[in-house]
Amino acid sequence: MSRICTVLKTTALAAALSVSATAAFAQTPAVTAEQALAAMKAALEYAKKDGGDVSIVVVDREGKPVLMMRGNTAAPHNLGLAQRKAYTANMFKMTSLAWRDRTMAGKAEASERDMPDTIPLGGGVPIMVGGDVIGAVGASGTRGGQEGDTACAQAAADAAAALVKRLQAQASN
Repeated sequence: MSRICTVLKTTALAAALSVSATAAFAQTPAVTAEQALAAMKAALEYAKKDGGDVSIVVVDREGKPVLMMRGNTAAPHNLGLAQRKAYTANMFKMTSLAWRDRTMAGKAEASERDMPDTIPLGGGVPIMVGGDVIGAVGASGTRGGQEGDTACAQAAADAAAALVKRLQAQASN
């Protein structure tokens, strides 16, 4: 009987720990589909003004895609570049343009470029809410090159962060 009690206590403890870990993770903000759509809309508005046909990818805090959109006339490689730019910005918690400059040959961080799925090109921007990175946006295909891709991704990341802040304000009222 005591062995059954021990097994039941162990199972109950494991379940309690699992529930509390899940609850803690659920309270951590992450990019939602709605926020990713807000980012996409901002990127499309930027691209319309820019005259480009941008591809964008929004990743969550783990670097997994939430939204991928290929521009109608985008080059075949643009979607893959956008995903790697978003992943890089998310992984290093800075724009991929800043990371590119930080990891140039001869710098202490140069070996970071060997990490899989990263790319030293501008166009990736983390989505910041407060001091937390909740995901990132990658853009590829603007007419402005890496700087244009970065500006497009920044507009998209800002739109996603603004939606998060609006929703948080509504929830606190």
